[in-house]
Order: sequence, then structure tokens, then C-alpha cells
Amino acid sequence: MRITVALVLAALSVSALAADPKPVKAQPTGTQGTQAAQHAPATQPEGDALPPPPPKVAVPDGPVVNRQELEGGLIIEDIKIGDGYEVKPGGAVVAYYHGTLKDGGKEFDSAFRRGEPVAFPLNGVIEGWQKGVPGMKIGGIRRLIIPAKMGYGERGAGASIPPNSDLVFIIQLEDALQIIDEKEGAGETAEGQCVAVTTHTITGADGKVIETVTADNPYVWIPGELQAMQFGVEGMKVGGKRKLIVPAQMNKVNAQAGGTRTGDVPVTIEFDLVALRNLGPKKAK
Repeated sequence: MRITVALVLAALSVSALAADPKPVKAQPTGTQGTQAAQHAPATQPEGDALPPPPPKVAVPDGPVVNRQELEGGLIIEDIKIGDGYEVKPGGAVVAYYHGTLKDGGKEFDSAFRRGEPVAFPLNGVIEGWQKGVPGMKIGGIRRLIIPAKMGYGERGAGASIPPNSDLVFIIQLEDALQIIDEKEGAGETAEGQCVAVTTHTITGADGKVIETVTADNPYVWIPGELQAMQFGVEGMKVGGKRKLIVPAQMNKVNAQAGGTRTGDVPVTIEFDLVALRNLGPKKAK
């Protein structure tokens, strides 16, 4: 959205910040906006009305090839080691997952059953995922055995996850947002939901330039406009330069934001962060 940068940031400082929106941290997005909340890891679990249908994609199983126990009791069991990009802490992934209660093995949520992987940032999911997914490589399959305190704790979640429940997830990593920092900035840090102002170049998988924005008319990214930018600017400082290699599942274009970009195809975004306005309260240091 090409509009005057100074005008946008000035308006946001009065209206958006006055509303004091809370950072989105309860659940990750699956497609874009409100649609995402429908299919996110261990969101509101399904009820117990009818036996679930067979999974559309088979839930993988096999011998454990690598096992480790992290502080706090989180157990990581790799069934298959991937050979692609390695997920970093705070990254964003595209994955199938299958969640069950450790006690009794009852299923409460499964992307395998729906037959569609989900795209989401790790900073929006339970602690067991935040600590258990980094280190996975694309193509890998991992089992996480998550103690209740790193899941939903004393409150539980919905009708299918009782309080103080240990959880088991099978995760098949299909893809990930690859983040490559080319220059570190020295300005304000992007935290959670924000308005980012950039110069950038977007190229397709064939190397053809799709969009170029230069410093004489920088671009203002409205929150929710493009999922990959929403995930990929997190933690970046103004003045920095970053490259994002974007899976097709994270190239979700919000039609309401306007523009003519094509969604659901892999792209590469190289951008300089010119300015930003964080919309939520600052994180505690």
C-alpha cells in the first residue's frame, strides 16, 4: 500500500496505539486473518460427539533415531531427520501435526486428519512447540512429549484437553520461512503486530521480478496484508536488510488490502526496513 509514510505513522501513533491492541500470542495463523484460527496447533479442541473420520494423510510412525530431554521435562524424539532448511527459534513453519493426550492417547486435534498442513509462527504457540520445533529440518518428522506446564497447564483447553494434561504431538515439517539477515539495523525492533515501511524486491521461483519498491516511494505494509511479511519482520531492527524465502503456503494475499500480487506461489522477498510502528505494548526486557 503506497501511501505517505509520515502520515500513516503519525495517524497510527494517535489512533492505533490509543486502542492498545494486545499482541496476538494465543494461537498461530493457519491461512490468513480469522481463517487461520480454525486450524492451528492445539487450538480449541474438537468435541466428543462422533468418532473422527480416518485421517486424509497417514500419521507417520517409526523407530526413534534421536532422542533428547530438555530442561522442564520436554522430550524430543526424531523419527526422521530432515535434510532441508533448519528451523530457528522464533521462526515460522508449514507442518502437519497430530495431537493426543499422553494419558490414554485420545486425539484432540490433527492436521493429518484434515489433510492440509498449517502455516504459523512459533512465537504464537504453546511453549512446548516453541522449544521443541527449532532444530527440525524440512522433511523431518518429530514427536514432542510435552509436560502440562509447557502446554495448557492448570486451565486445560476446551472440552478435550483437561487441566494438567501432558500432550504428545507428531509433527511432519513440510516447509519453513527461511530468514537470512544481510545487514543488522540499529533502530527500533519489530515486535508482534506492526506496520512496517520498506523498500523491497519480490521475485518468483523462476527469478523473474514481480515487484520493486525504491526509496523515493517506500511501501507501507498493513498488518495482515501478506503473511510472510507479518512473520518475517519479527525481531528486525530499523535500518536492517533481510531476505525471506517464502513457501507457497505463507504467500497468502489479503484481497481486502488491495494490490495485484499472486498468492499461493513461492517467492523471495529482499527488503530494507525503513521505519516501523509497533502496535502492541513493548515486551518486558
